[in-house]
Amino acid sequence: MTAVATQPIVFEAEFVTVQAVVDLSPHLRRVTFVAPRIAEAVTAGPDQRIKVLLPPPSGAEFTLPSGPDWYANWCAQPEADRFIMRTYTVRELRPEQCEMDIEFVLHGVNGPASAWATNVVLGDSVGLILAFAVDTTSAKGLLNSGVDYVPPSTSKHRVLIADETALPALTGILEQLPPDVHATVFAQVPDERDRRPLPTPGTADVTWLNSDDETMPLLEALKAADLPATVDFAWVAGESSMIKAVRRHLVNVVGLPKPAISFQGYWKRGEAIG
Repeated sequence: MTAVATQPIVFEAEFVTVQAVVDLSPHLRRVTFVAPRIAEAVTAGPDQRIKVLLPPPSGAEFTLPSGPDWYANWCAQPEADRFIMRTYTVRELRPEQCEMDIEFVLHGVNGPASAWATNVVLGDSVGLILAFAVDTTSAKGLLNSGVDYVPPSTSKHRVLIADETALPALTGILEQLPPDVHATVFAQVPDERDRRPLPTPGTADVTWLNSDDETMPLLEALKAADLPATVDFAWVAGESSMIKAVRRHLVNVVGLPKPAISFQGYWKRGEAIG
């Protein structure tokens, strides 16, 4: 039997410095990080996941994770002494300038990441767990490399559904949409002023919605849409209960097979997740 070669996948932690802060809209803030080793960082796709590391709540020493057992060691620490870890999307990587942009949703100071982003100033330092080697040779390699948007090469009509936390990933996905692919897009933001241009080399029909804590406007908009039978792939990202309800509708009503749906819970209402 011939062994299948696999590409090495490498994630490592680095301290980075805040170089720029730009408010894109009332609830979305772009932070530019700089560090020499960002020059070596890579991405496997437009929704590349990385980790943002913030100092421990207790004020304990903030050291970067390293070694194969770092996660087990982190879990074994008292919660107040652990560095805070949250997942974000790489909005833009500029290795030649040693810069990386991450966009943060601002929803007050009731969560550690939002609180940090609300109060961030130039020169602040945080940790990032970055990809330095990825595997783009297969769908499995891409998924293991930290991306979830892995449509089949034959896909020509995609449904893309995102709330504000997935807006950076959605923007990147549309920027890389092939010219012969059409996307039906549903995007939800807290405020009309949070809407943004979504340029794409392909074609896209975009429906914008405002957030409503009492309903699921994304699900309702999807139910009301007249999707053609040509839809062959869906990507859904955002709040956990929303993506589950949307996925059920895509399977049970639209008729998409489960393998044709990529869905990711970026957050869960009422809970803080990493």
